[in-house]
Amino acid sequence: MSLGAAAGVGAVAVAATQWSADADAAGSTYTVNVRDHGAKGDGKTDDSDAIRAAVTAAIAGRVGGAAQKDVYFPPGNYKVTKKDTLMWSPTGGIADQIFGLRFRGAGPRVTNIDFATDFAANPDPRQNNLITAAVRLRYTYFLDMSFRSTNANNRFAYYWSRDGDDQALQYPEYGVGQNQYFVYQNVEWRGVWDRVIGIDGDKQANNNSEHHFLMCSTDTQSRYTDAFLHCGITTPSVNSQQNQFLNYFMMACNFALAGGDFFRFDRGGSINVLGGSWSMVGTDAARYFYMPLGNGEITATRLNVNGVRFEPKMSPDQKIIDCGWGNGNVTFTSCSDMAAVQVPGAANHNYHRYTGSQNRIPIVRYQDCILAGYHLVDNPGAALAKGKMIYEGCRFYHTSQALSAASGAAFLRYTGPTGRYAFRDSWDTADLSG
Repeated sequence: MSLGAAAGVGAVAVAATQWSADADAAGSTYTVNVRDHGAKGDGKTDDSDAIRAAVTAAIAGRVGGAAQKDVYFPPGNYKVTKKDTLMWSPTGGIADQIFGLRFRGAGPRVTNIDFATDFAANPDPRQNNLITAAVRLRYTYFLDMSFRSTNANNRFAYYWSRDGDDQALQYPEYGVGQNQYFVYQNVEWRGVWDRVIGIDGDKQANNNSEHHFLMCSTDTQSRYTDAFLHCGITTPSVNSQQNQFLNYFMMACNFALAGGDFFRFDRGGSINVLGGSWSMVGTDAARYFYMPLGNGEITATRLNVNGVRFEPKMSPDQKIIDCGWGNGNVTFTSCSDMAAVQVPGAANHNYHRYTGSQNRIPIVRYQDCILAGYHLVDNPGAALAKGKMIYEGCRFYHTSQALSAASGAAFLRYTGPTGRYAFRDSWDTADLSG
């Protein structure tokens, strides 16, 4: 028994030693540590060049475009002052694409990248970015880290794509290619930015898609001059192919917003949100979902929000959604927006607005929601021809009256003729349709 036990302990020790050796070998083989390229992470040293050198090393040996190493940031505060430190646009078009690159840290507020620039405002969306990736990135991951900005002219990432055979290229130096499939997991963006993520392309751009936000967050200082995410930046009213910038997923995120727009979709769509707490801070103007254009492509105009606790504050300038779509679907299921506005004065705050495009709105459906203030259909001068406002199993916190003009006191208000609505099985409001 004693000999057997001793032998067993020895076997475990040998196995543990071998496992450690294998792990060390795997780390050196498959990971580039930014500290090994001179990054200090002390919050004082400018780590821009060291980090870019680490990224260069990680993508240098890719096979068939697939990165063979990830970029690791150990715990620390990494000061970055230069644009395009994490990624830069290619010169060889699709030949320069990178598959499967990972940027990973040790956790939000454990690994911190401080984008500490003195950039001035710049109308060129390719400028002032930590990442500029024209036709370059596919299956890219950002894991367990924080990004911070105190300059309202900073931008985190700009993704630009170009497909098709039209020779009138907006940026001919980049050639043809696409960006696709991004995962942001346990990532925090802090402070003030012009824009965090820009998704863009020219007239033949039709693949710049798939953005997944898992357990991500913003802090209570988060404020945007443009938006947290802006889809369709360059002449979106003309470049209708940008409708194909599709598929956005947010799961269990905590998005605080102190001011500005959060998700702005001039083009693209198919947006899916599951769970989370989204809280506005202060009383400055702010919007979570802003869709200013009446997009024509029905497959691109879909928003599905499930189980989110929204928290606007006591401000008539804050909105959960400001939607100008002229077709498609908007659905909120088991959501609430009355947490911080449980006072009579909020009864006359418009938290959800739908603006008619050619006398059309989407099919808008609220199911099993608790809703504050009032909702507005802004379609002056004419009756809606298509689309509908539908409320099923909802509770209206400030009023039991279903319908009125914009100057009235009901929950659903119209600037033009009322029509195309349905209330069913509400808490304290009679069934009504028209």
